[in-house]
Amino acid sequence: MGKTILIVDDTLAIVEYIKDVLSSVDPFFLFITERNGKNAYTSAVKERPDIIIMDRELPEMDGIDTLIRLKRRNETKNIPVIITTSDTLPDQIQLIIDNKAFNFLKKPINKQELTIKVNNALLLSSALKELKVQKQRLSIEKQKAVTILNALLPAKIIHDIKKTGYSIPKRYQNVVVIFIDLVNFTKKTTTMSPHRLIKELNELYSSYDKIISRYNSSRIKTVGDAYIATCGLPAENENAIFDAAKIALDIRNYIINRNMSNPIKWKIRIGMYYGDVIGSLVCLSNFTFDIFGNTVNMAARYQSICDPMQINISKSMMEVLKTKYHIIERSPRNVKGQGIMPMYYLHNPLPKANIPKKEEIFVTNKLALMY
Repeated sequence: MGKTILIVDDTLAIVEYIKDVLSSVDPFFLFITERNGKNAYTSAVKERPDIIIMDRELPEMDGIDTLIRLKRRNETKNIPVIITTSDTLPDQIQLIIDNKAFNFLKKPINKQELTIKVNNALLLSSALKELKVQKQRLSIEKQKAVTILNALLPAKIIHDIKKTGYSIPKRYQNVVVIFIDLVNFTKKTTTMSPHRLIKELNELYSSYDKIISRYNSSRIKTVGDAYIATCGLPAENENAIFDAAKIALDIRNYIINRNMSNPIKWKIRIGMYYGDVIGSLVCLSNFTFDIFGNTVNMAARYQSICDPMQINISKSMMEVLKTKYHIIERSPRNVKGQGIMPMYYLHNPLPKANIPKKEEIFVTNKLALMY
């Protein structure tokens, strides 16, 4: 498709002369013509020509005023403009240059000069358009990279990397580690196609992500069917235990509601433990952030000895949550490396009118309530 050239002059003979000269160079040029600055501005905004050849003196709005308005508008500021003029005094030429015209042509217009300056303007126009396309592509790729990075790292860690180029390993206090596991995952996946399996995991994990994002929390990683998140890392959160409780209950309710309409039914186990962890980037080549320490191990073990569709929590979490939630005391269990440990199932919030006193706790020997 030919290049589009907007010619603006109130003398028809000059317009025809410019068209004839340029058509002899390239018969595929498309010409738009206007006779005053006001219409020229409107046409430039609407048609976005490759270049503009415009007279200095025009009715209604002169060439300089039109040029100024075009350069102020995002849609037209990069269109090269050649000003034609009979007045070539230095101060007038300087005025044209100062207002960001690409070049000027002295009247009467020389055929060779017209051809050279139009070709140069078209080269600039093509280069600017290609640059714009490249910037758009870079912007898209940058956004893809940001999306991937956001999925891999907590926001605070990303901020540190952008600011300093690295993230210092740190011990984080008062963190709740949340382990979520799919029950009988291996057995179920033997009957699924790879496409179906990844679709299921994508839907589940994406929904988990949305839930934890509501509570200023971070997904650390997924390992197969295990989903690991934290509250209170990397930003401190004085409500970390309560936020973790809300996350666990919201995720369990999501699974319950999803099972009502989805042909594939899932059950989950959730283990949560409260304490301190060490967090750090462990592979700079692909920006892997991970957490370490006894709190992480305990959350994993609490998940592993949890019944399906239950939320297994530590005693320290129970002490904080007992005035707000139904708590089920379980029989103490032997935890590898720790010995016999107390543990509790977390259930729905207590009715506001029946919140027990601080020293009271709802305790039963049953292993589960209806959910």
